[in-house]
Formats: sequence, C-alpha cells, structure tokens
Amino acid sequence: MAGSMQAIKRRIKSVESTKKITKAMELVASSKLMKTRRQMDAMKPYYTQVKDTCGDIISSCEGDVDSPYLTVHNTGRDVVIVISSSLGLCGGYNNNVLKEAANKVADDDLVYAIGLKGARHMMTHFNCEVNTDYVDLGSTLDFKQIVRLTSTLLNGYEAGDIRTIRIIYTEFVNNMTFTPRTAELLPVSKDDLAQEGGATHKSTLFEPSPEDVLGSLIPMYLQAVIYGYLIESVTSENAARRISMENATDNAEELVDELTLKYNQARQSAITNEVSEIVAGANIES
Repeated sequence: MAGSMQAIKRRIKSVESTKKITKAMELVASSKLMKTRRQMDAMKPYYTQVKDTCGDIISSCEGDVDSPYLTVHNTGRDVVIVISSSLGLCGGYNNNVLKEAANKVADDDLVYAIGLKGARHMMTHFNCEVNTDYVDLGSTLDFKQIVRLTSTLLNGYEAGDIRTIRIIYTEFVNNMTFTPRTAELLPVSKDDLAQEGGATHKSTLFEPSPEDVLGSLIPMYLQAVIYGYLIESVTSENAARRISMENATDNAEELVDELTLKYNQARQSAITNEVSEIVAGANIES
C-alpha cells in the first residue's frame, strides 16, 4: 500500500510539472497570437486597396487592358505555395493543411514549401518536386524573402515556364476557427478584380498607361497577398497551439484531481488498516 501511495505521489508531481510547461506554452502562444493578429489587421487594408486599384483600372478600361499577368498560359507547370508550421503541438493545424494539399497538388506540380512540417511530409509522401528555399519564412516573416519569392515566380510566369500559381494557406476566422484554403494568384482574374474594385473611378486617367500602372501594381499586390496569407496562417497556427495547450493544461488539472482522490483513498485505507491492527493487538493483550 505504501509503495502504491509513493507511486501516485510521483505521478502527481510529474503531471504538475507537465501542467506548468503546457501553461507556459499557452501563454507564449497567446502572446504570439496577439502580435501576429495585429500584423494581419494592419496588412489587410494595404493589399485590399492595391487590389481595388487594379480593379478600378480594369473597370475604367472596360476589360481591354493587355497585361501578361492576365494571360492564361497553355504551357509550363503549375506552382503551389503550401504554408504549414515548423513547430508541432498545434493540434490538427498541419494535418488540415496537408489534407488540402493532397487534394490540390498534382504529381507534376512544383511546390514551394513554407514550414518544416509540411516540407518533410510532402518530400516523403508526395511525388511532386518540393522547393525548400523559403521553408523558414513562417518563423522569420521576412518581407525581403517574400519579394524575392514573388520575383522568382513572376519571372517564371512571364517566361512561360509557369502556367498557374496557387497558394494553400489557413484562413483565420476567429480565435477558435481556422480553415485551410486554396487561392489562385496568377493568372489574375479580371472578373474578381473588377468585382473587388467596383466601377467608381471610370474617369480616372492613368500615366503613362493603364498597362504600365497595372504591371507595377500586380507584383506589389502579389507580394502583399502572399505576405498577408503567410501572417494569417501563422496567426492560425498560434491560435491552434494556444487551444491545444489550453486543453492539455485542463486535462492535466483533471488528472491531478483524479490522482489526488486515489491517493487520499489509499491513505485512508492505510490508516484504517493500521487502526484495525492496533485494535486487534490490544484485544489480544487483554
């Protein structure tokens, strides 16, 4: 009985130590979540305005704008950017992204993997080519690397080596809800841009020409959109990790309560046995 009580005490101490770790990780994830959510909220107005401006240009020219970024190519390969995490302990965040990728990525696609978890899984379980040059972007959030990635993709698209560019990311709905999404970046849809931009600036004059302005705006828009989707995915990752660590902390507290109850029961049983032995010994002596 004494050995069982000691084992329960050791387990209680172990669970309490684990609970301290999960609670600390929950607080860290909450802090990171607030930081990345502020970045996400600050980023959205910028690329929304750039997209609206592109839509205004197309609307004002009645869809006659000639831009290489609006051209649908029949040659080249499809490129998919997949954003996952580099760290674990974030619930089903990575599994959901990889399920989306399994449905969207073909064997002949070129995948740019952002995040070690997704890169390792795709190199092991996918038959497509996986580029890991930007695998640490989810940790660094370096906009210069986003500019470099966008430039590489645009050069390949203009040369005809790339047919389409898509991105698989996790949409942040709120602190409890985040959903994997697939968005097409290139070719840019005229209908989508015109719908976003509206038709409020029909009399706008563009210098030197709408094509030149659009040729400068769309690369800026793609940089902002990719960066925005990256921050949104990292925000979702932190939210998922916070929930996971919060659940782990709650489970640890429940387990400590159960073990404490077992310990008290064992202790009460031991006391009862000792009292019974004392009473029995007193009866024998008398």
